[in-house]
Amino acid sequence: MGTFFASSSSLALAQSSVTIFGVVDVGVTIAKSGSNRLNALNSSQGKTSLLGLRGTEDLGGGNRAQLWLEGGLNPDVGTGGSSGSLGFERRSTIGLSNNSWGEIRLGRDYTPSYNIFTAFAGPDTTTGVQANLFQTIRQTAYNAASQSGVVDRTRISNAVGYFLPSDLGGVYGQFSVSFGDENASGSGASKARRYIGGNLGYRSGPLNVGIGYGRIDGTAAVASPSAIAATSDLEDLVLGASYNFGSFLLNGGYNSLKWEPVNGATSGKVDGFYLGATIPMGPGSLRVKYASAKFSGNASALTRSGGKADKYSIGYVYDFSKRTSLYAGLARVNNKNGASVGLIGGPAGVANAGSTGMDLGISHSF
Repeated sequence: MGTFFASSSSLALAQSSVTIFGVVDVGVTIAKSGSNRLNALNSSQGKTSLLGLRGTEDLGGGNRAQLWLEGGLNPDVGTGGSSGSLGFERRSTIGLSNNSWGEIRLGRDYTPSYNIFTAFAGPDTTTGVQANLFQTIRQTAYNAASQSGVVDRTRISNAVGYFLPSDLGGVYGQFSVSFGDENASGSGASKARRYIGGNLGYRSGPLNVGIGYGRIDGTAAVASPSAIAATSDLEDLVLGASYNFGSFLLNGGYNSLKWEPVNGATSGKVDGFYLGATIPMGPGSLRVKYASAKFSGNASALTRSGGKADKYSIGYVYDFSKRTSLYAGLARVNNKNGASVGLIGGPAGVANAGSTGMDLGISHSF
């Protein structure tokens, strides 16, 4: 980690700092979906590989200016970001904060509902074969629509966000709106990717509970692929809770994703729950998880209506230090009634067939 301090000028006494941070993660994945097998070296199977800059400046009176620029990395092939070039697609925000009134952020940021999802879906929520079932469904649907990183419930661009101050007796919350693609009225896409959402939670000792909701507008100006895409209005509802018993941490939640094509096609929905436990064991931790999801309506990107998927996973992370760790994980998805959910890093899911996979890798944070 590198930190650089800029001295104040004669007209200002403020102190500013910029920190370079990141994660490099690469692992071997062996997976099977139906009769399809894949052996691969993948990035971000344990933690998400990334590179970023975060900075803060003390403006006096308890006020601070803050910036955050974060982009993805693909160390297995030596490229950056979801497009292959290094950018700041993961997060790029600037804002002001104060312990008394909270924080305002402008730019590209995580949605309120997704922040609740990642807070309660357990370790490895978004990475590898052990990723939460609803993360796999989301990623599969948007990759099929070529919308990954652009139109989903994870992040929003052109956004304004407000965060409650941290000293509210355990209460926390966020509210965000987005101008979307900022198209002029009459263009046929004036509502494209506009967003509104919020979350609210309460944390007290070992207990943490929260709820988040968000809605993204679709647009009729985009041709309709057979997936949850830019042509659909998307609603995301998440509820979660966790409790630290000391000897282990228990977490769980409910997630509902609903989409309604703006061209009048049949709407669809996937919803269900997840449970997990993190158990300290030796120099690391054991992670076990279960999740179940049901599909209804138009879910052609993944399944027929009435489809069901269940996922089981177990993994262990061995911490060499606070920065470097080895990880291993096993996961199994059972698909029924036309469901075709696979595993992140493995081959595409096959309808009514199971998906099984294993990860073994190393991760270093700096």
